[in-house]
Amino acid sequence: MATANYIYRSSQPVGKVSIRFINAKIDIRVATPIVSKREYWIYKTTRNGKPVFKHRKLHELKQTSVILKNHKKELEQLKENVLDRFIIDYNNGLPITADWLKNCIAENSRILNTTEKINIAVATEKEKENANLLATAVQSMFTKYATNLNEQKKYKATLQLLLKYQTAKNTIYNTKDLSRAFSNEFKNWCFLDMLYTKSYTNAVLKRLRSSVINAFQNDEKNIVEISKTIDCLDKFKDVYKEKIIVTLSYAEIDKIDNTIITDVNLQDAKKCILFGCETGLRYSDLNKLNDSNSKNINGINYWTFRTQKTDATVQIPISKRIKYLIDKYGLPTTSYPANGVKLNKDIKEVCRLSRIKETIKGSKTVSVLINGKPQKRNQLTETVKYNLITTRTFRRSFATNYYGRIDTNLIMMVTGHATESMLKSYIGSKGLQDIERSKSQVDDYHEKRKIAKENTKFTIVGKANNQIDLLESINEIEKSKVANQ
Repeated sequence: MATANYIYRSSQPVGKVSIRFINAKIDIRVATPIVSKREYWIYKTTRNGKPVFKHRKLHELKQTSVILKNHKKELEQLKENVLDRFIIDYNNGLPITADWLKNCIAENSRILNTTEKINIAVATEKEKENANLLATAVQSMFTKYATNLNEQKKYKATLQLLLKYQTAKNTIYNTKDLSRAFSNEFKNWCFLDMLYTKSYTNAVLKRLRSSVINAFQNDEKNIVEISKTIDCLDKFKDVYKEKIIVTLSYAEIDKIDNTIITDVNLQDAKKCILFGCETGLRYSDLNKLNDSNSKNINGINYWTFRTQKTDATVQIPISKRIKYLIDKYGLPTTSYPANGVKLNKDIKEVCRLSRIKETIKGSKTVSVLINGKPQKRNQLTETVKYNLITTRTFRRSFATNYYGRIDTNLIMMVTGHATESMLKSYIGSKGLQDIERSKSQVDDYHEKRKIAKENTKFTIVGKANNQIDLLESINEIEKSKVANQ
């Protein structure tokens, strides 16, 4: 039967106790980190008339004080844990050695020596310090979006911008520093010093906030601190009012459709434009318009699948217009890289060949000097329209061209906007579509009333016997006319 006993071996009044573990041929003795007093264990007595010192066993310790009582309880718990661990490890065939006993004591003892305490305290402080770094919070989003490379790329750019800001301010920012005051200084630095657009600056602040919230919500050790004003960061207002939305009208889409393109790569780009503007899908989802995602209900063919960016389910009915595009160009399968750089270049060339050359204002990437170094920034400029066409034009053109002409909810199902006001901001609606839609609906209503009146037939049943009957019949007819006006 396995036994474990404590031994106080020090000659000093205060010292560490050792533990002796015995089982059959196994006899191990190692020191523990538990500090005890000599007076607890060693007592003086006589043997054959001579004074001798004897060692008490654990159960013989006299509980003369609360301190000793708690001390004994802790030793009993460690002893019990060692014996329990022995049963498990011995039955599993593990070697019972001095190292085994040391590890067992280390795992089950709450008492640490000074060096261990210092090391743990330093490690804990470093962990807390690192967990509260704003840069660490942003880096944690790399793992969250490991399967979404486009979103991960945005957070990597956000981290680089944060590191530049820390260098400019000569400050290392923590998660708690992301406050309303921080956002006010940060947005001014981005806009005035770094020449970023207001919309991009707002997007960076949004990602910084998402990073901190994510770190705070996943903090199981309760060490991440956040600001009370994190939910009211100071961002640029009315960004969309200054934003120029570039779309392709159906007249321009028809010009692209009718333009003969001989280059194979540009033919793919042309298909992306036509199918993107007609379905409202992101270019990353166009390859999902295939036979495997095709369904039929009540004789209506449609595609249904989950989008790559938002994982939302969409349903795209195969309209006569889409059927026309399929018959002419085939399904929109493309081999363009997911980053969209090559496609953005090619669709500009397709639009140039299609003579989409109206001079307009828009945001275009230009080279500017920042701190003496050339940097690329989006700036408002006048240029020919084809230079401003990007993959984002597809969805905005779809939403703009169909807004007011089909059910708004159908558009929002594709674009993913929660409210009509968000959709109107997205397409840059200034009320012109609403005026056109209102006029069209009022005109349609009165046209239907006019047709209904013209088709109304009045019939007098029977023959009037006298003038009174005739007048009553005429009155009934007049009342009927008034009712239909």
